Amino acid sequence: MTDSRNKLNIVITGATSGIGKQLAKDYLSSGHKVYAVGRDEEALAELKDLGAVPIALDLMDRQKVIAAFAKIEQIDLAICGAGTCEYLDMPNFDSEVFMKVMSVNMGTLSHAIEGVLPKLIASKGRLVGIGSASAYVPFARAEAYGSSKAAIHYLMKTLQISLAPHDVAVSLVVPGFVETPMTKQNDFPMPFLQTPEQASQAIRAGINKGNEVIEFPKKLTIPLKTLGTLPDMVWQQVSQKLNKK
Repeated sequence: MTDSRNKLNIVITGATSGIGKQLAKDYLSSGHKVYAVGRDEEALAELKDLGAVPIALDLMDRQKVIAAFAKIEQIDLAICGAGTCEYLDMPNFDSEVFMKVMSVNMGTLSHAIEGVLPKLIASKGRLVGIGSASAYVPFARAEAYGSSKAAIHYLMKTLQISLAPHDVAVSLVVPGFVETPMTKQNDFPMPFLQTPEQASQAIRAGINKGNEVIEFPKKLTIPLKTLGTLPDMVWQQVSQKLNKK
């Protein structure tokens, strides 16, 4: 299904910026049919000029999402990449910000899954969700973002099990830092920062290989996974030192 020699019908949410936009461009250049989903009309127009089918859509509107995706005849691959990031500064725990990040990151994903799943079952296709390496370890200020990504990790790994009998493959993408409009707000060092082109290449390669988990760059994700296995006391001390820096 994911062989690059076959023309696929691909839905990409969050296609108007960052990783999603680069994926849309790269899949279009490879001859695939791309349904680009987003709210930025200028970016959608740019992708349309490249051959994409633009879908202007607020992914938080469940009924509109389901209706829009029902109109697509066939979906072989769905990449759900819409999301947001806001940080919390203790000791002020802003529950409104926390719930906004959780609602957007989980809401856009869950609505998209509900909309594309019937088509993916019919095509025996692949569902891809974008997580984050931040889900591996607790980082101060990322209480909202990290929690939402940890929830996405659990959801996608559970779907790998529950959708297997329906012949739908599921991939979880775990990126490190990627140079996007979202990360421009970061006022801290971002080790092994990837370009959108590098991220797209890693994701597309992982999808072609049928990988259930697509992690990059390994020089960041592997150490973070290792740190995440340490006893809480040890990791808390490491995290406190990083936070002070």
